[in-house]
Amino acid sequence: MADKAYKTLQKAAGESVLQRVSAEDALKHLKELLGDKTFDETEAAHVAALAACATNMRSFDAADWKADVGYLAPFDSVTEALRARMEVASKPKEEIEEEDTEGVDLYKGAFSLAYGTLTLLRDAKMHLKRERFYGLLGPNQCGKTTLMRAIVHEQLEGFPKRDELKSIFVEHEIEEEEIGVQDDGFPILSVDKPGWWWVQHTCNEAYKMEPKVTEEA
Repeated sequence: MADKAYKTLQKAAGESVLQRVSAEDALKHLKELLGDKTFDETEAAHVAALAACATNMRSFDAADWKADVGYLAPFDSVTEALRARMEVASKPKEEIEEEDTEGVDLYKGAFSLAYGTLTLLRDAKMHLKRERFYGLLGPNQCGKTTLMRAIVHEQLEGFPKRDELKSIFVEHEIEEEEIGVQDDGFPILSVDKPGWWWVQHTCNEAYKMEPKVTEEA
């Protein structure tokens, strides 16, 4: 289990290597897209070299490709298709995950997640087992909070609904409040309470769940 967790952390930290694309590979794709159109071989080689360079720099902005890569005819008619192919070709080869056959599945599926017009996750795979603890790791603004909110608001396709599974998301931006007084007169603040208390507090105060959630249940 520890080895599997370590490998997952290594992968999440960026161990997967993006594929480099050669000018020859780009030229092959370019010629396939052009089909029977007439073109100059020297110009085609130049466009392919530009496409390979942009791909290896991980620059896939459609406007940039239109202006700086495939700006000559007849290449301008296939620039977007070439850009899409190069983006796919640059991605690391997908690893086959070791199947976890122990325990009862809670959720197993693939999903996409967006925030406004920004796509945060595309065809992301998730496999959760019952009675397990999981950690969600990632840099700022990568979609961790958005994913948790999507689960709570039943926006994640295929994920168990509230009538089957209680999904509670405790916001970390909650302002502190005085919730009691100690015997010596000092106030007890909510930020001093343990994690289970926050889950109980969120269930009862934010979600107004009935019957009330207690420390024991």
